[in-house]
Amino acid sequence: MSQLVAIVGLGPGGLATALRLLGQGCEVEIFEAADRVGGRMRGLQDGAYHFDTGPTILQMPQLYEDLFASAGLNRADYIEFQRVDPYTRLRFWDDTWLDLTTDRDALKQQIGEWRSDLPEAFDQWVKRLERMYELGYEPYLSQPARSLLGYARLDEIPAFLSFKPWESLYQHFWKAFGDDRLVYALSYPAKYLGMHPTLSASVFSLIPYLELAYGVWHPKGGFRALAQALGRAIEDKGGKIHLNSPVRQVLLKGDKAVGIELEDGRQIAADAVVVNADFAQAVQSIVPESHRGKYTKAFFDKKQFSCSTFMLHLGLDKQYDVPHHQIYLSEHVRRKDKPFVDDSALDETDPPFYVCYPGATETSAAPAGHSTLYVLVPIPHTGHGVNWSEQQQSYRDFVVQQLALLGFEDLEQHIVTESLHTADTWQDDYFVHLGAVFNLSHTWLQMGPMRPPIRSEKVESLYWVGGAVHPGSGLMTILEAAKNTAKFVAADLTGC
Repeated sequence: MSQLVAIVGLGPGGLATALRLLGQGCEVEIFEAADRVGGRMRGLQDGAYHFDTGPTILQMPQLYEDLFASAGLNRADYIEFQRVDPYTRLRFWDDTWLDLTTDRDALKQQIGEWRSDLPEAFDQWVKRLERMYELGYEPYLSQPARSLLGYARLDEIPAFLSFKPWESLYQHFWKAFGDDRLVYALSYPAKYLGMHPTLSASVFSLIPYLELAYGVWHPKGGFRALAQALGRAIEDKGGKIHLNSPVRQVLLKGDKAVGIELEDGRQIAADAVVVNADFAQAVQSIVPESHRGKYTKAFFDKKQFSCSTFMLHLGLDKQYDVPHHQIYLSEHVRRKDKPFVDDSALDETDPPFYVCYPGATETSAAPAGHSTLYVLVPIPHTGHGVNWSEQQQSYRDFVVQQLALLGFEDLEQHIVTESLHTADTWQDDYFVHLGAVFNLSHTWLQMGPMRPPIRSEKVESLYWVGGAVHPGSGLMTILEAAKNTAKFVAADLTGC
């Protein structure tokens, strides 16, 4: 007899966990507070313009092949992936440019114009990262977190030490290249782990390597279409999706989760409960206080959380000849002092920022001759006290002007529609603790077994999936967490 698993939230982690559990033979029902699936990936529509609101970069497409295959499905039957290459254009503080591409010869030609020894240094770095990926990805990122003693396996220690884990991400790249432009071009993803490259562990050098090795992709129709595709796959496998169904609390019998209660008072009995919601917010709201354990306000007040993001979604009556993904790396990314190293104050003079222009790859998001633009600027989370009711408009005007740095000239006069997110939006509308969209920062004291576990420590048959648990924030890592969540549920429930 199949077991019923109730899933709270249909972000990427909830979607992926649901599909895997269905493939394992579980009965699955999912309860989502919003009117469509996807969580922060659900997107938004503003008139004739359609926007992604969460992730915009798809890495390691084989993870999605494996996800659909786990339920006996073919990913290509549900969503098409389009390669983006060159995959990111970077403008630096000194007005030089670099196009990151999987064409290694083309990439080496560009950096060879900076310094003649850089192409050979790049080849050596790739060889080192190939070995790091081969030896490190599966045991340290793909598998569940172990105890601290569990990482002290004699057969793994030599390989682990060869990665030089004591180095920061900045040290890793500086020793490899000795050029700050290449250092920050390859280490900037650390920002989305809530860390400055000088404070982030060198193990995260795997992220730029994986983009180089497997490319960057775009799901046709955007990430909102990917969310809808996963929703269809879940329903095709017999899963039940309940939209507009916010959850009030996890129901307990003794120390075991036995179902959920919805805001409208309905109670749903279940053999296990999986929560895909912001961990710090959800554990303090839907888990009874008696069973939260150490996860109190005082606990989270002592933790380090990532930055938030200021985001613009602009519908334009013009098309621009620019790449799909661009990043402006300002002089401030090189600063190693506060507030630049910890995003503790709003940068109102020269912030780095990212833009996504999907019209470079497909035109379905806007009317003919029009286009859409997604803008992301790292900003302080709500714990740092920025008054957005006073600063929102002036910062918006400043950011729109800055976009000319990446080729968006005369942008203001071509804006037809716009929406805006601040740290307050993420906190109040998306229920993200402190508006810290990349969750707990990935410091050494907040990685692996130091992050909240997938299996609840206090409640039997309660599981967590998302950016707070190992291996951390980011769509790629959340898919790995979902795989491990499904494994744990299967191990704990018979007939699932």
